Amino acid sequence: MKLHEVIDIPREIHRGRFVLKLTEGVERPAETVGEYVVTDQLASAFGRALSLIHESVASGKSRAAYLHGSFGSGKSHFMAVLHLLLRGEATALSIPRLRPVLAEHRWLGSTKFLLVPFHMVGAKSLEQAIFQGYIDHVGRLHPEAPPPAVYRSEALFENAVKLRDSLGEAAFLRTLGGAAADEDDLDWGGLPSEDAWTAARFEAALVKPPLHPERKALLQALVRSHFPAFASYAMGEEAALLDIDRGLAVLSDHAQALGYDALVFFLDEVILWLAGHASNPDFVSREGQKLAKLVESQVAARSLPLVAFLARQKPLKELVGEDLDGIERSRLDASMAWNDGRFAEITLEDRNLPVIAHERLLKPRNEAAAALLAESFERALRVRRDVLDALTTDEGDRELFRLVYPFSPALVQTLVALSAALQRERSALRMLLQLLVDQRETLTLGRVVPIGDLWDALTQGTEAVSAEMAARFQAARRLWQDKLLPVLREQHGLSGDAPLSEVAQNEGRWMKTLLLAALVPEVEALRNLTVQRLAALNHGTVLTPIPGQEAATVEAAINRWVARGVTEVRRTGP
Repeated sequence: MKLHEVIDIPREIHRGRFVLKLTEGVERPAETVGEYVVTDQLASAFGRALSLIHESVASGKSRAAYLHGSFGSGKSHFMAVLHLLLRGEATALSIPRLRPVLAEHRWLGSTKFLLVPFHMVGAKSLEQAIFQGYIDHVGRLHPEAPPPAVYRSEALFENAVKLRDSLGEAAFLRTLGGAAADEDDLDWGGLPSEDAWTAARFEAALVKPPLHPERKALLQALVRSHFPAFASYAMGEEAALLDIDRGLAVLSDHAQALGYDALVFFLDEVILWLAGHASNPDFVSREGQKLAKLVESQVAARSLPLVAFLARQKPLKELVGEDLDGIERSRLDASMAWNDGRFAEITLEDRNLPVIAHERLLKPRNEAAAALLAESFERALRVRRDVLDALTTDEGDRELFRLVYPFSPALVQTLVALSAALQRERSALRMLLQLLVDQRETLTLGRVVPIGDLWDALTQGTEAVSAEMAARFQAARRLWQDKLLPVLREQHGLSGDAPLSEVAQNEGRWMKTLLLAALVPEVEALRNLTVQRLAALNHGTVLTPIPGQEAATVEAAINRWVARGVTEVRRTGP
């Protein structure tokens, strides 16, 4: 019987599956909550996050926390659900596994939060991302409210109103370039041209959002006519912004005026955003140092406390350190150490993956299917002790194996290690589904997915996040494509475009396992790899007439590869 008859395996994966964009997730509460799996560890993480927020509100002091987890650990999803909890969304408040946590935080509902999600990718600066993101978000919530004065031009507009009152409207508009400025500004009907500044147009521009074309046009006209000394205000968007410290104080005042008790910022992809500018060390250092301002302010105390959650896959210095020289690395280390001492850390652990994978990918269709799956799992365990030990690993056990079957704990352990090097579109959960989709028509009950199959799912699309790992992936891909695969085809008498035979496919799995071991040699399942364990990790792929001779069969294949010039594979022990 095929596995897809007992669990739901789609025929293809739609782009974006398992990738939740924070700003979209909070707008679809039913879908966001419906797809979320809460483990005991995640429930504890929610408890820590809520305690941090409560402490900030009670003390009136700003707080920040890194939300730390590998790609695919669900950082964006976690923040989206936390957002829904804080705004009192019924679907989130009714999550069964969060009830004990919520029972300890009955203060929820008594505090009015202004919750602002940010997606940092593409931002030009931290100020631009936060200030404009706040303006856009609050503009949707409170379209009647004036925007916060985070652009330095706000003071200039206030002065312009005072100058108009002092000079008189006609004289002010004439200098500004208004209706009475010149006969050339009149159209043939004696009316002001569209480009002329009338009293009505001036008043309308004053209440437009900061980046509205009319407001920009008024700013340029004011600098050109009345305030030439303030030409920098009419420059680019970033030059016109307040610094992060003063700007956050302005946002705090603005939120208080709207009736809120606290601000909560969700900064998705912020560390990855900084790492993406690794080729510009000045940018990374400058913007990285600004993060501390989320917690500490050098200006007057903020009207409201601010709590910020920053998604982080790895410490910034680990992501960009290899691209910096010694001085730049030291400077970055110092600024990040300053932040780390002031930020809490909430970790979404990799051990959540088996439970999440079981709930979202491997759940049987019904009770009858569950019985068949359980029976096939017991059948899969009837192997030699050394094979079971290799598939289970020291970290795993029977229950873990049951959760991830038809995958092995060894495969999942390897995938978790690789997740640290994967792009967002290549999350661990998505790769497990990719394996199921690729083998939908061949994967039968009782079979365990060989660890070598992980290579094919890994190499589809872009995957590396650091220059070092990118180079290693590229070298491994070249070795497979240019050397190992041709050797395999030649050995089995296959032409360049002929599909691999079953025997050749199995030998290819052993080759790919060695490539995986070269990419993540620190993983227990692949550390100090022996021929016997190589065979065990790909259980079911070693065809031998005599049981117990699997290791000898694999060793003979390796010797044939070496004889054909594959010198990259070599034994380092008995």
